[in-house]
Amino acid sequence: MNKEELIKYISGDLNAERQVVVEAWIRESAENEKEYTDMKKIWEWSGASDQSPEVDVDRAWADFVKLRDEQPTKVLVLTEEKRSRGWRPGMVAAAIVMLLMSSVGVLRWTLSTDLSLDSNDGLQQAGLPDGSTVYLNKKTVLDYKKGWLAKERTVVLSKGEAFFDVKRDTTQPFVIQSGNSRITVLGTSFHVRRADGETEVIVSSGSVRVDHAGNSVRLKPNDRVLIQDTARTKVKVDTVEDQLYKYYIHQQFIFENTPLNRVFDVLGKAFDQKFVVVDDKTKVLRYTASFERQTLNEMLDVILKTFELKIEKKGNVYYIKG
Repeated sequence: MNKEELIKYISGDLNAERQVVVEAWIRESAENEKEYTDMKKIWEWSGASDQSPEVDVDRAWADFVKLRDEQPTKVLVLTEEKRSRGWRPGMVAAAIVMLLMSSVGVLRWTLSTDLSLDSNDGLQQAGLPDGSTVYLNKKTVLDYKKGWLAKERTVVLSKGEAFFDVKRDTTQPFVIQSGNSRITVLGTSFHVRRADGETEVIVSSGSVRVDHAGNSVRLKPNDRVLIQDTARTKVKVDTVEDQLYKYYIHQQFIFENTPLNRVFDVLGKAFDQKFVVVDDKTKVLRYTASFERQTLNEMLDVILKTFELKIEKKGNVYYIKG
């Protein structure tokens, strides 16, 4: 909900049509009701809820936003005047601005949302405060922040990989910082991997803009970029041939005419193992099958029997032979 509109609703300066919209939003969830209640308490605590004639709330709000965005922050010095039982319109407008500015700390604590996620050695699904959903693969760390009146919803992906299903919000783009790359979306689903000083982005639906070193590229479904932090050249866009990058979302492996070498690459990554297909002819064999929440040994047993292959372990490496 737009904070300006919520304040107008509390102050009684919103038209009937928009009042219905705000009231429906308040009833939508406990979180929305709490946001409204907290802001109303601050309003009433300030004494700004008294009836006043012809208050220019729009102008007061605009002044506040202007003051908020100015750098450096200005300090307002007020002179004391004689007390009066009534409030003049200009005084009320100024009081609203001062209320908002003096309440920034309280509102920032109340309405700002920070969330840190660390999946450690397991898979994790989490609902973000803005209504988006994120799926974390193992050993993934990210931080989410949506500040009060912030212009963006921000995520910092420190390491690992995650799949984001982002709730659309044209007023607050969803931005992911991964190394030196910046990924911006409005509402879409996509995969991001952060490892070894590079960032991989694959789009599942919608569109994504990736900015890096002064270069910008827009990705559509099935587009992929792999960017080194130190790269200064134009970002190259590739196309993914399958959907196996999403295996960790529902722990599903869907192989559709997939080269056997790719099959073992994906399984190795998923289970922290190293597989080497020895024979070139075996590498290009095509495999079609689906596995869901099965162990690595169960899947290996099926694959090896299908092609009558053998497996041999040397050190930490598994060798696949015909």
